[in-house]
Amino acid sequence: MKAYIAAPFGNYVRRSGITSVMGTFTLNQRKGLILSLIKTLRYSFIDKAWYNALGLRNPGINAGLKKWDNDSRERIVSIAAIEETDWVNLHNIIPTHVPLELNISCPNISKFNGYIKDLHLFATRNPIVKLPPQILERELRQLYNMGFRKFHSCNTLKTAKGARSGDILKTFVSEQIMTLKGIDKNNFCIAGGGIEHYQDIVYYQTIGADAYSLGTVCFNPFKFRRLVNEITM
Repeated sequence: MKAYIAAPFGNYVRRSGITSVMGTFTLNQRKGLILSLIKTLRYSFIDKAWYNALGLRNPGINAGLKKWDNDSRERIVSIAAIEETDWVNLHNIIPTHVPLELNISCPNISKFNGYIKDLHLFATRNPIVKLPPQILERELRQLYNMGFRKFHSCNTLKTAKGARSGDILKTFVSEQIMTLKGIDKNNFCIAGGGIEHYQDIVYYQTIGADAYSLGTVCFNPFKFRRLVNEITM
């Protein structure tokens, strides 16, 4: 199975044979990353999960593209819209040869009405679409009818404590993969949620995932190294 390192971890973590996803980048710079990390990034020993409310703090797409250009390794650029015209502007700015992930699922930003209306502009680029945990089948079919065939299930879950990662996502990921494969068995499904052990990858493979994405396991370098070693054995 193909392996990815999810954004934002893909900005910092590299491993041979694994594709890193950079970003997420917005049209314009969103300052305050360090302060947001200090204020909102927390691990709950009760829930065994990480929480955050970072809100896509990043240097903007132009800085992201420059960083991508200066790296010869296989990397994907994750992007998201903040304002109504952002998808159109991002489409016009980003060269067509840059591989993309469309992050339509950040739980820590306010989404404008018709958030995915202009998303179809990117369909011919064959990007990955990163999904929210809670999405209806008709919304998945809408994305499919726009021409998208690659899906990343899924982003963190919005809660009162912030965006939650970990085991809680597995149910959402499983349901999405089975729904997407029901729509079209050829849909390319990336499973990302609660992966800490090799058995988690095996489970996702058994339900139809074509690839997997490593996220918060990257917080623990010992777990990450052990998992990657198991994968490559």
